[in-house]
Amino acid sequence: MDRLRGLECFRKIAERGSFAAAARELNMSPGAITKQINTLEDMLGVQLIARTTRRLSLTEAGETYLARICGILDDMDDANETVRDLGHGPRGCVRIAAPTSFGVLKLAPVIGKLLKTHPDLSIDLVLDDKVTDIIDEGFDIALRVSETLADSSLIARRICSYSRVLVASPDYLAHHPPIACPHDLLAHDCILFSSAQRIGLWHFTNPADNTEMAIEVAGRYRVNSSLAMRDVLTAGSGITLTPRLVVEDLIERGELVCLLTEYLPRRLNLYALSAPHRHKLRKIRTVTDFLAQELRLEERHDAPKK
Repeated sequence: MDRLRGLECFRKIAERGSFAAAARELNMSPGAITKQINTLEDMLGVQLIARTTRRLSLTEAGETYLARICGILDDMDDANETVRDLGHGPRGCVRIAAPTSFGVLKLAPVIGKLLKTHPDLSIDLVLDDKVTDIIDEGFDIALRVSETLADSSLIARRICSYSRVLVASPDYLAHHPPIACPHDLLAHDCILFSSAQRIGLWHFTNPADNTEMAIEVAGRYRVNSSLAMRDVLTAGSGITLTPRLVVEDLIERGELVCLLTEYLPRRLNLYALSAPHRHKLRKIRTVTDFLAQELRLEERHDAPKK
């Protein structure tokens, strides 16, 4: 048995949760990958994977073995890439998960530059507003836009930040009470981003004493995509707090009006997350570094505007 191949098969099964899925990704037959695991278990003298007709799981020995071999396999991958890339750029496919609004408005143009700069790289970009499980779903990088990140075992790198604006249409403002301070929002129909860490909890900096104030607003429309807020806003159906990049064009055309501009909302951070055993791979480092460079250039032009 090719021992290294057996280790690769074992890790891929653990990551994908099935022999069939691992076999497809490794371009092997189910019988061939089963043979690799059987041979590996025979060599070690222990069972690594407990199989039933419905599911599989790692044994205690399997969990221990997986933790030890991941670093070895990643070091081998990194060494192979480094040697192959001498005189060449990084190569291979990088799978990226990103929020839909950010992906459409900001990420796609950067990916175009990335592919032109690194012709041996390929990108598999999946846009979804759900919180992606990087390991279970086989992603190399997950991009998340959030005020903060919850604790996890993933490696997180802050890429840049984006300002937010409080906006409503002129029609909405003409038919509802005036808004002079954040507390006035309690009397308004607010459009809520349902994937937020705390739905409806909006933070503003008070210009009088530079302290932060939190307002818990309510509304009749919740949605998990910032892009899906645009038509509702321009129809005069509510008020929302959203990244400026989502509504910049509507503000410029006068279809939306910025409110409480002296009360600065919290900025949103863009994070790049990757698995601990993969974040050092050259192709992943290259993509992350490129995104950081390009998106930080945009961040300089994202200062709060009135």
